[in-house]
Amino acid sequence: MNSAFDALAERLINHARRLADAAATARRDPTRAWRDARLVWPNFTKD
Repeated sequence: MNSAFDALAERLINHARRLADAAATARRDPTRAWRDARLVWPNFTKD
């Protein structure tokens, strides 16, 4: 059970990092942020 929690925590941390990266990019250059599919598409796909 602990390993399941660790796996979930790791996924949530990765998603949080991706969102933070997207937010930082959007602040610096909004157009580039929307063009970067690496930041947009993972938020809409199932892991």
